[in-house]
Amino acid sequence: MDVSPSDDAARLFAALPGQWTITRNLPGVGRMTGSARFHAAGPDLLHYREDGRLTLDGGQTLEVYREYHYRLEPGLIRICFAEPGPPRTLHVLRFDGVAASDVHLCGQDTYAGHYEFPEDNRFTVGMRVTGPQKDYVIETTYERVC
Repeated sequence: MDVSPSDDAARLFAALPGQWTITRNLPGVGRMTGSARFHAAGPDLLHYREDGRLTLDGGQTLEVYREYHYRLEPGLIRICFAEPGPPRTLHVLRFDGVAASDVHLCGQDTYAGHYEFPEDNRFTVGMRVTGPQKDYVIETTYERVC
């Protein structure tokens, strides 16, 4: 049976709610570990919040967090910054099976994200960041808390 891209987005969106552990590697900067939670914030809308501890390569630790909204739209998932005002898009995920990629421009910087969902209880995000003062890749692994 063929699965349409729209079905891929809806299936993956439905698998996101709940609690996840995060491991994020920032080469040349440090490593972040923590947790993330997706919860329903309306029809076809999930609020995402992550909290963690970033340990810099020099040993310093920082408490960090970020928030996004994941919006299910026909055939795609739109990831937006969780901030007041009209939605501002980070990435639009149009799935080819279990993977999707998109690029976000922020001033002179580019954030190229690649999302892979090999199973319902694990997914990864690779973010290639380039710009006049930036050139690195951030790798994040999410595993569902059972």
